[in-house]
Amino acid sequence: MLGNFLDKASGLLDRNFLLAYWFPAFIAASIAVLISAWPLGFGKALALWQQEWMVKGQEGGLSAQILILVGALILITVLAYLLMPLTRPTVRFYEGYWPRWLYRHFAGMPRWGERAVYERMDEDFGKAEEDDDGPRFNELQAELFYGYPKRERLMPTRLGNALRAAEDYSKDAYGGGMDTVFWWPRLWPLLPEKVQEEVEEALTPMVALLNFTSLVAIVSIGGSLYLGGLGFQREGALVLAGGVVLAFISYRAAVAQAQSYGERIRSAVDLYRFDLLRSLHQPLPETLDDEIALWENLFLWLYNGDRGCVAKMKYDHDSGGGSGGEGTD
Repeated sequence: MLGNFLDKASGLLDRNFLLAYWFPAFIAASIAVLISAWPLGFGKALALWQQEWMVKGQEGGLSAQILILVGALILITVLAYLLMPLTRPTVRFYEGYWPRWLYRHFAGMPRWGERAVYERMDEDFGKAEEDDDGPRFNELQAELFYGYPKRERLMPTRLGNALRAAEDYSKDAYGGGMDTVFWWPRLWPLLPEKVQEEVEEALTPMVALLNFTSLVAIVSIGGSLYLGGLGFQREGALVLAGGVVLAFISYRAAVAQAQSYGERIRSAVDLYRFDLLRSLHQPLPETLDDEIALWENLFLWLYNGDRGCVAKMKYDHDSGGGSGGEGTD
């Protein structure tokens, strides 16, 4: 699903590029500058900067500040472009696609792991239903629906569970053959432009927040080591603690945005899946059971290469797509 976003964000002045890559790099670089100026003192550092500006300006030459600013902007832009090819591995890392041994360790943590959180929430959900606690029941139902897949499909991170819940929605609603991950590249070109924009507008902030989470973590670790090496241990500890807090807030904001993105995915599948069937020249099913069987057969054919399941399939070449026609056996 990230491929469409990366293709569109490749332009230098593209809005998605600026929001998702350039501004996180700019903010992280600004934090790094503040950390580097801390040992000198912000007032003294500003005074030196202003004095250099005045001296170079009076000489009538090119100000050193202008060269520094231009160089910094170029470096930030280069860093932003380097972040682009790392989008997919970055998102997958925060989703929890880790080595198997690490996945098992964090997924099963008894107190704070995602599996434990899900179990407690599911238990509270059942209790709220038994107690006829409507507000609590609705609250937990929404949290479980938007934030978690089924128990056997849990991921070790909150972001991974939010995205997997969206990916698994279509299979739960329309059968295992309607796999969102497989069908999304085929559905995307058929979506109206407004719907595509809504999906991208939900995805861009999520990518931006994850990039900022990574950058602020790197800057805070590097800054704490830098300050500690100069003898500012207390300041280094404060930088590290502040970076951890800021990275955590940014990550949780990305999770919230991922849930909004997931809802756009669900809506697109619900509203436009029949357009995909029409484009595949398939007659529209009359019942839900017919639709489930149709998606399963198409998936087995196109993904698994099983032609036998569609041996008796008849194409519908009517431009309107047709409904109630002869389906697959």
